Amino acid sequence: MNQLDNSLKRIISKALCMILFLITTVALHAQSLSDLKNTKPFTVNGSLGLNTAFYNASGIPDRQTPFAIGVNANATLTVYGISMPFSFTWYSNEKAGFRQPFNQFGISPTWKWLTLHLGYRNVAFSEFTLNGQTFLGAGLEARPGKFRLAAVYGKFNQISQYDLLMADSIPKLTRLGWAGKIGYGTEKTFIDISMLRIGDNKKNFIPSENPDSPVPAQNLALGLTTRTSFTPKLVLNVEGSMSFQTSNSSLGKSDTINDLIMRYVGNLMTINSTSQRFTALKAGLSYNFSKNVSSGIEYRRIDPGYQSMGSYFFNNDLELVTFNQSVSFLENKFRARGSVGMQRDNLDGSKNSTSRRLVGSLSGNYAIDENWAVDMSYNNYSTNQKAIKNIVDNSLMVYQVNHSLLLSPRFMKTTQGFSHLVMLNLNWMMLNDKNAQTSDMTDTDTKVAMLMYSMGLLKQKINVSLGANYTKMVNQNYTSQIAGGTLGISSSHLKDKLSLNWNNAFMMNQLNGENGTIFNTALNSSFRFLPRHSVTLNINLIKNSFADTSVIPSYNEIRGDFGYAFTF
Repeated sequence: MNQLDNSLKRIISKALCMILFLITTVALHAQSLSDLKNTKPFTVNGSLGLNTAFYNASGIPDRQTPFAIGVNANATLTVYGISMPFSFTWYSNEKAGFRQPFNQFGISPTWKWLTLHLGYRNVAFSEFTLNGQTFLGAGLEARPGKFRLAAVYGKFNQISQYDLLMADSIPKLTRLGWAGKIGYGTEKTFIDISMLRIGDNKKNFIPSENPDSPVPAQNLALGLTTRTSFTPKLVLNVEGSMSFQTSNSSLGKSDTINDLIMRYVGNLMTINSTSQRFTALKAGLSYNFSKNVSSGIEYRRIDPGYQSMGSYFFNNDLELVTFNQSVSFLENKFRARGSVGMQRDNLDGSKNSTSRRLVGSLSGNYAIDENWAVDMSYNNYSTNQKAIKNIVDNSLMVYQVNHSLLLSPRFMKTTQGFSHLVMLNLNWMMLNDKNAQTSDMTDTDTKVAMLMYSMGLLKQKINVSLGANYTKMVNQNYTSQIAGGTLGISSSHLKDKLSLNWNNAFMMNQLNGENGTIFNTALNSSFRFLPRHSVTLNINLIKNSFADTSVIPSYNEIRGDFGYAFTF
């Protein structure tokens, strides 16, 4: 078995080296064939900004520092067609100061179909493997012809010290890893195979008896993503993954693993009694009957506990089947889309009950003429929890229905000197609990109405908007009503060099008989005094007024910032 394991390691190592070699070789070949003599050798463009912020509050604790300064820079350097974007941001505050002037710094130079990643970057190979997790390191992505190749390596979280004397310290270990992808095809039809291996560094790990102290973990995820167009009208999308998670790799490897797949994976990561295997799958089949009619079915299943260290979050322990339908008629003036599906959890049977949800939605848009149109939508989500183990107390049973109805007519007209827009939004949301023992606490009825009018003086470059809104939320425990209005004015002057925006909002709030008012005004201005120089000034004031006996505090808060920007 050891000889077989060593052979498997050598095969995998050679395969990864071959991918990197192929990417590098093709990249060098592309550079030698490029038309360098017709390419501008060196260009740079971007912006540099300086910013100061001020803050003051009375009646509540300060929510930010009274004064702060910041610097930000963005630049794109192009050398013989290779684009290298840079970014730099620093902002002073009580926690950062000058101790960490570089928050994030990274470049992704591009040469035709080849991209190099250096510094802080995030890329996505598939939804279930590497999917946008920020890392500090290096990577390559290449698209020579129909080949789809990529590889990254780096640190996937910052080093932090765990201090029992500091209540706000977050225990973390240095997390290092790599990921690779190899595929073939076009955007319409392709197949990608991805692999990810990330783990916490055990070099400086010190075991602790504190249950909150971190322990090193490891993760290996394999993914397959494919899109197949059987015909121009029939398209199949499939994405599946198998993830192996070891919660505590400091325990070392175990020789008593009976699972054959887990034993082979042990050549790439630590497999022991804390190791688990999870799967995830999503598939969709769509068919376009015509330009006006299309149908589809989607299936999604993610095991309980599924996770990948290359992604931030997964909504796991679910199985969902959805049917989709879209149609348009009346010469595309009326478009409608609907979906209905069933979702359930407790896929492994470890919970006391299984929740089932009926998911449905219907939306439409009708363009009556060139001025009038209306949008409408209805959503119905129900949750029904079926007990697996006997539950004596009926208050633990869950059967809820969520309704949401939206109706939004609008009128829009533009003449030579004026533009007019009138929009009305009516929204009704209701949570209906079918459990008689819990409905008094959860039944909620919410109604929202918003009316907006906007007028533009095109020649004067002035726009004025007025709005009114009303919200009422009723529950067994409280009744909340909010009514108010908005006023906004924006204008442009001095051949668009000066722009001014003034927005105001006033709301009367009533919560369980307590009345109060909230006033908010904000001024935003920008002035470009030279082709490459500009300044901005923003001021925001909030005045919250409630009775002295109210549980809602009364306070005044003002914040603003002044900035300068230079573009090059």
